[in-house]
Amino acid sequence: MNLPQFDSSTFTSQIFWLLVCSLFLLFFIKTVFLPRIIYVYEMREKRIAGDAARTQEIRAAITKLQAEYGEKVRLNKENAVAKQMATLQEFNELRSAQIAQAKRVFQRKRQVLEKKQGLAVNIEQNFVDILLSRR
Repeated sequence: MNLPQFDSSTFTSQIFWLLVCSLFLLFFIKTVFLPRIIYVYEMREKRIAGDAARTQEIRAAITKLQAEYGEKVRLNKENAVAKQMATLQEFNELRSAQIAQAKRVFQRKRQVLEKKQGLAVNIEQNFVDILLSRR
């Protein structure tokens, strides 16, 4: 059993080619693969940094929009309450005016009724007087 890789006469040749192939592979990795990997890594870092900056801008915009929205909601709520109070006041004034009008109508009708009752009493009295005078 004679294995050529363990033959001592070919050790120097094998070591030479091992070094040549290793150096060639190292040179190829250093000149081709490593720059590409570094480029991809740098681009990834730039993209992450850009995304982080964009995220901060979006968060700031969202915070600003939330503040504006909150302010608009507060103002709209105040306006709604003011309109509600104005409508309530207008309703109360209208109701008071209607009540006053109803009271005036009631007083007039009461006066008319009292006049009619007074006339009825007078007519009844006159009728009684007439009947008594005929006897």
